[in-house]
Amino acid sequence: MYGFPEPKSCADLPDKPEYERPRLEKEVKTSSPYWSYKESFSPLIKDCPAYRSAIIEKLYSKIQGKEYSYGQLFEVINERNKQMEYSNILAASQEKGMVNRDDLNLDIQFERSNIDIYKIVRKGDYVIHLRSFQGGFAFSNMTGVCSPAYTILRPSTLLEYGYLSYYFKSYRFIKSLIIVTYGIRDGRSISVEEWLNLKISIPSKEHQLHILKVLRSFDLKIENEETYASCLSNQKQYLLRQMFI
Repeated sequence: MYGFPEPKSCADLPDKPEYERPRLEKEVKTSSPYWSYKESFSPLIKDCPAYRSAIIEKLYSKIQGKEYSYGQLFEVINERNKQMEYSNILAASQEKGMVNRDDLNLDIQFERSNIDIYKIVRKGDYVIHLRSFQGGFAFSNMTGVCSPAYTILRPSTLLEYGYLSYYFKSYRFIKSLIIVTYGIRDGRSISVEEWLNLKISIPSKEHQLHILKVLRSFDLKIENEETYASCLSNQKQYLLRQMFI
């Protein structure tokens, strides 16, 4: 690649790369190290999410275990923030589950004085929100409060921490919601009572941990690729600024 070593991390990207400034724009491709870095942008950055979805479908498609209803796996919780114990409001996101609403930069008007009627979400809970067309289920890695319109599900000891968080985003699961979902488009809602009667096969704790290990390692891979791409993008911007000063 033009005689330039391929960077493997942010640390490999020089703060002030040395190169001869091109006189003509057409010379940029042959004189700037950026063009060597550009080739090292891994296609995995855009392909990983698709691969991840395929792996999720595969891992959860042939589960051998005991059959349970969701009602046996979850308890519906209606714990209110009456003592104003929590002030951080959580919102559902498709990729990251329940996150602090402030992190989403959403311009939502509400009366903070009404936060006492909000429902408490505990770390490890699942939340049924209003986006049934995307699955409608979000896992929470944090404790906070959420809209009273959401349904809080607390998993039983039959489930490993976060085991169903991946499955609830799968096409297989979303398709299964058709028979318990009502309304059209964004207005669709899930009948929680009917959903709790649906059944699912749950494998041993050991197998659950194996699935989680595989998927979490893939998540780490995606995170590393995105960080690497961000480093290269920053380097590109620096080099372009220096070329035509």
